[in-house]
Amino acid sequence: MPVLMKDVAARAGVSITTVSHVLNGTRPIAAATRALVMNAIEETNYYTNAVARLLVKGQSDTFGLIISDIENPFFPELVKAFERSCSSAGLELLLGMTNYEQPKAEAAVRRMIENRVRGVAVMTSQLDERLVERLLKVEIPVVSLDSPKIGRNRCRASIDYAKGIAEAVDHLHELGHINVAIAHGPLRRVSALRYRDVLVSSIAERRMRLLEVIEGEGGPEGGALATRKLLSAKTRPTAIFYGNDEMAIGGMGEASKLGVSVPEELSIVGSDDIPFARYCHPPLSTVRIPRDELGQEIFRLLEKLIATKRRRGSEIAVATSFVSRGSSGRAPAVR
Repeated sequence: MPVLMKDVAARAGVSITTVSHVLNGTRPIAAATRALVMNAIEETNYYTNAVARLLVKGQSDTFGLIISDIENPFFPELVKAFERSCSSAGLELLLGMTNYEQPKAEAAVRRMIENRVRGVAVMTSQLDERLVERLLKVEIPVVSLDSPKIGRNRCRASIDYAKGIAEAVDHLHELGHINVAIAHGPLRRVSALRYRDVLVSSIAERRMRLLEVIEGEGGPEGGALATRKLLSAKTRPTAIFYGNDEMAIGGMGEASKLGVSVPEELSIVGSDDIPFARYCHPPLSTVRIPRDELGQEIFRLLEKLIATKRRRGSEIAVATSFVSRGSSGRAPAVR
């Protein structure tokens, strides 16, 4: 027979209400009493029935988080920060991934609805708007990255690239770089489009010469291909801005294969500041996106939305900054 909460209460010599408070953290319990209850739980091998609780309460003690690809080094720090915030609030995390595929995106949203999560943070701009509407239709609040809309049960989180990009462009301008290029990820991703536009504008403001803008796949291979093309041109750039750190790392490797030294002949700047960036050779200069802060802020935004009666949406923007490391140096012409 299954062990019930009343069995735990009897073993510990306390009320069922006290056991409930210990399990759910809904009221302060004396340390000695809590120890009795925890010992009784262990001795009776008691586990709460999550399905039964869901039926009684009508919603779970869970927040959902949907990302595109767990192998993308941009996401682990964000997921960890969001999960830590959930844990501190006594909530669980249900993680869904799209892998940039529509069927998997649909499955992730279905899981969120079937598990009756309290709210969902959508941290991929690739999620179809119709899928977001499915969540909203069943009254599940949503915080979306780069969402086109704000409204009831709907908030927006965004990354403000302006500060970090301006610092990166100023850095290279001060080092004498005039001829520069950009290699960015697929423009079907909203983040790649916004990053490119802000960077192009910032370069123009400083009257630097933008030789070429190349769109490629967002990983190391895309960075390597773009770099090969840029370095085979008649007029080579002395610096390349990449849409993310993986592209920059691929570009650095390709430059080395071609006998072009970094940063003596070519300066390289990435974006994201993934953990690998500081361990490259040379360490990668990059526009840092504070993913831990982003994870915490989207949790707070979702929590605040759920706590309000009118469920009125709002937005946050997380600022970037530039991190100067060994992959950027003086332009060759002024050495």
